[in-house]
Formats: sequence, C-alpha cells, structure tokens
Amino acid sequence: MASLEQRGTRFRVIFRLGGQKHSVSVKAAERKDAEACLVRLEENLRLVERGRLAVPDGADVGLFLMSDGRLEKKVSVVRPVRLAEMFETYRTEFTAGAKEVITRAMEDIHLNHLARLIGGETPVAAITAGTVQQFVDARSRELHRGHPVKPKTVRKAVATLRFVWNWAQRRGQVPTKFPEVELAFSKEKQSEPFRTYDQIQTILARGGVDKRRERELWDGLFLDPAQVTEVLAHVRRKTSARYLYPFLVTAAYTGARRAELFRARVEDFDFEGKLVLLREKKRSRDTETFRTVDMSPRVEAVMREYFAGVHPGGAFAFSSARDRMLTDGQTWKAFRTGVKGSKWHVLRGYHAFRHSFASNLAAAGVDQRVIDELMGHTTVEMQKRYRHLFPDQRRAAILTVFGG
Repeated sequence: MASLEQRGTRFRVIFRLGGQKHSVSVKAAERKDAEACLVRLEENLRLVERGRLAVPDGADVGLFLMSDGRLEKKVSVVRPVRLAEMFETYRTEFTAGAKEVITRAMEDIHLNHLARLIGGETPVAAITAGTVQQFVDARSRELHRGHPVKPKTVRKAVATLRFVWNWAQRRGQVPTKFPEVELAFSKEKQSEPFRTYDQIQTILARGGVDKRRERELWDGLFLDPAQVTEVLAHVRRKTSARYLYPFLVTAAYTGARRAELFRARVEDFDFEGKLVLLREKKRSRDTETFRTVDMSPRVEAVMREYFAGVHPGGAFAFSSARDRMLTDGQTWKAFRTGVKGSKWHVLRGYHAFRHSFASNLAAAGVDQRVIDELMGHTTVEMQKRYRHLFPDQRRAAILTVFGG
C-alpha cells in the first residue's frame, strides 16, 4: 500500500493513489519517526479510498495525506526584503530616462547615506517612523567640509527614501507604503540673496567671514550684463572645448538649466522665429514639457556661427562628438578651466548665468510673471532671492503709502 524508502540519512514514503505513483519526503532524523509518518499517511490514504477524505484539486497529495488533510501546499517562508536590496533593485530597474541623470546621481548619494546609517541589512518592514527620525538626527550631526550637513540635504535624503520605498511597494517588492511621519529637522537657514561682485567683495573685506559663508556668498553672485560679457569673452579665449562658448552664451541669454542645455537639439534654435525651445523635465514628473525663450541677437549670431563651423554634427546642439550628449562633469571641468587665472575663478559654476538672467531682468523692472515664464517653474524660494532687485517698484510702494 505504502512503503518507506531510505537514502542515506533521508527518508521518503512511496505510495500509489488512483493508479499513479506518488512520493513525499519525510522530515525525520530517526527511522522510528519516519515509520510513524508512514503509518499516518497509510491511515489517511485509506480514508481517501473510502471517500471519507477528499483531496482538493491541485493539492500536493503527499503533503495533504501526511498532514491529516490540513496542508495542501508546501509552506513558503517569505524572506524579508533588506534595505540595500530594495535600493539595488531601484538602481537597476527604475525606468530609464524617467529622471535626469543629475537627479539619479544625487539619489545614489542619498541612498548610500541611508544604507550606511540605517543599515543595509535592515529589513524594510522593520523600519519605523522612529528609525527615520534616528537617521535624520544622525545625518544632521555629521559634517561636510567641516560644517553640519544642511537640513535641506537631509530632507532630500528622506524624500528619496520615501520615493524608492513607495516605488518598491507598487511593484510588490515590499508589502507596505512608506510610514506617515512628522519628522523634526534642524532649523533651515535661508539662502543668501543674489548680490553683485562688488557687494560680495565689500562683505568679505570687513572680515569675520568663514569659508562656508564665503562659498554661500559666491553661490549668490549674479553678474550684470557687462560682467556676463566679460566672463564669456575670457572663457572663449581660454577654453579648448569648442562647444563651451556657445553653450554658455545660450545659458546666459536664455536662463536655461544645465540639463536643458544638455538635451537641446539643433532644431530647437528657430532662427526664423527668433525663438529657443527648452526641453524641461522639472515642471512635470511624468511628462517632458517645453518652454520657449526669445532669441537675443547675441545668441543668434553665436549659434549660427557654431552650427556653420565647428559643430561636430548630429542631433544635439552642444556636443564634443557627433550624437554624444554632454555630461555635467565634462562641462563643469571645461568651465573651471575657462575661468582659471581670472577674477572670475570665484564663480561656483555656470549656473551663475541662470541666476544672472533672472536677476538682471528683475533689476530692469521686468514683471515677476514674465520672469517666471522665461525661467520655467521658478520656486517661491528662488523668487525671494532676487525679489530685492526690484528697487523702483519697492520704493514706489513705500512712497505711495508713506511718502508724505
């Protein structure tokens, strides 16, 4: 009816039911325990043959008989997903092109800090609101270049964790969404307002400014139109990267973001309509959007010359080789080389041209709404940084009320 078979130290029961041969492994270390399992299976097998016990369709017959009809399938133990495993899945499987390369690079930095401080082997299901707060506290105590990590940086790390976690939950990798938490962060310091080169030099000349404050001041540098021309001329003389000068001219006179310049295509420069099309991604997380900026005579002249002369060919407007998109590191290194040896070495990056674009428009009294449209999705925080550059409008408001 049924028999016990031993292979080394392992046992299994062999039996026939409905004309078919079946077998089931017996988890027993001693033969007497295996024989007890054989007896139990034979008893249940007789109940099935007499019609007193029915085997469900699709059930594992051996397990069903061995468990007195209680177990139909093998018990599967679900291994908890670890934090580092969830991060690695995100890095390798998140939809390509859905986020900027620069954004993904920053996410990687945040994920590394999260895994380091929370623990990469920590099961995701074991992470609570308290765990996240502990990360916030620990990261806030750490130093970057001798100073505490900025609260804004810590907030971005938590936002990255929330996004990756909820993405993994939607894919079925983890069972629950990111916990709803109210976290306590260190007090945020407002960014320095945009200032001119001379204003920053005056502050530094007074003394008492540490290295971090000095960097923050230069981060808020905006160039007036004459200084923009001066910087561009210096870079043009110094750089060997033939794409860099037209790249920076476009940045300076359209307010384009770095990634928008990287994505720019030759056809985006409409010389007939005098427009530059900028391909956005920050305005919408799901859709690539566009905005247009009126093409200044300087941009038109420089880009016509570039396309007709040294442009390497291909679809991208700015490229070091045909159909090869520029990278942030590549252009940053070229820019640093271009300003080396001049007073403009204090520029923290070519994003200063975007700041200057907005600041000069504001200083000229251009309506805030027009600036927002040209800049594309300007944040309230950024508006505050150059709003003080509307001197005539502010003065007129004060005089209207208190002029008497």
